[in-house]
Amino acid sequence: MAERDEQWDDETVQVIVAGSACTSLIAEPATWINRRVETVELLTGDETRRKVSVDFTLPTPLMQQLTVPDGVVVPITVLTKERRRNFDLRDEAGRAVPVLGKEQNGDLAHIALMNAAFGALPDDVTDDASEMLSADLRRIVFDAPGDARGALEHLAGAAEAGDHLRAAIWNDETCQKMLGALWENYVLFAVLAPEGPARRILKYGYSEDFNPMRSNRLADRLAPRELLAGLRHPDRAGFLITTPGASWAASFHVEIAMPDELRIERAFLFDGDAAEVISGEETNVNRASLYAPTQVPPLADVNAYVEVAPERRGATFNAAATSVVVTALLWLGVASELNAEAPGAAVSLLLAGAALFSGIAAAQHEHRLVTTVFSTARRGLAVVTLCALAGSATLAMEYPCRHPVDVRQWAAAVSSLVALRLTWSAVRAPT
Repeated sequence: MAERDEQWDDETVQVIVAGSACTSLIAEPATWINRRVETVELLTGDETRRKVSVDFTLPTPLMQQLTVPDGVVVPITVLTKERRRNFDLRDEAGRAVPVLGKEQNGDLAHIALMNAAFGALPDDVTDDASEMLSADLRRIVFDAPGDARGALEHLAGAAEAGDHLRAAIWNDETCQKMLGALWENYVLFAVLAPEGPARRILKYGYSEDFNPMRSNRLADRLAPRELLAGLRHPDRAGFLITTPGASWAASFHVEIAMPDELRIERAFLFDGDAAEVISGEETNVNRASLYAPTQVPPLADVNAYVEVAPERRGATFNAAATSVVVTALLWLGVASELNAEAPGAAVSLLLAGAALFSGIAAAQHEHRLVTTVFSTARRGLAVVTLCALAGSATLAMEYPCRHPVDVRQWAAAVSSLVALRLTWSAVRAPT
């Protein structure tokens, strides 16, 4: 029994040493992570696939400190506190690399944060005060983002109200960096084999919901500047893709791949805190490659701004061509003064128009962004189809009036406006 207790004590010591060694790694990731490359792929449905490559170097003495019974634990990144779908972590050779569980992740991160806190606190802290502060910091590490933020605000409020212990933690630069990272994120610890090389490249990937950061306020969409931009460049969609790991490396690079039928009209990295562009701009590409030329500041609010447009070929051209053809046939019917005694041609037009609309407007297994960009074109095709239906139904069934040419003329006029809009979109679409 004594041997088992002694072994347990040794394991606990290893975990404490490893967690303490992680303090500088979590607070200053750019000092040991050489390069971070993210690939964001917009797939079918509402899903986005992220793939991340992390190139880092750890000296042998530090790797020894990071050794626990499971192996060498390395905090390669932070991820938001939510479940990950289809998560996968592999090494340079494509072999699967294990990761720690939620409790082990949290324990190591808590130890690292406590180590930073004790470095900021005075030497005469009592055991009761230490336990109280440990409980506060544990909430920040383990609680869900909403509760963790409340615990962080309590810590900051107490510090500003004169609590000298919490003030020492809150005003410490290392503690601030760790608190800012850990209240809404958890640390991902990779478990590596002991005695491995100092420089490694690990690659992980996961699926997440597509949740672009864009304004949905009606006032923003109806602003004169937005309306003018929409007139000059129709069917565009601009949004932000979050890059929370941008500061977790000395060099950061992100690639963004678009679904079929879409093209990136422009893209760049933007620092929301500094309100400035921090990368070159990519224009008219299918896949954007954005580099941060200098090291991203810790906890910077860096996002990729992406503006997409429909490609001219494919659905954009087909929608314009269909609307023009149906409109031309409607005007042809007006010019020929169709009569209700020979409705065959009009009914054929109705069936053909409905078939064309069904084929072009089909939206199966496509990414939500594609649906958003093509929503105006599909609504336009629906209007064109309804115009064809109105003109044909009037002629075939003498409803709603007995003057089919008059109804057909109104239908042709409306269809002409839609055809003009869809044709302009095709003209302005990138090639």
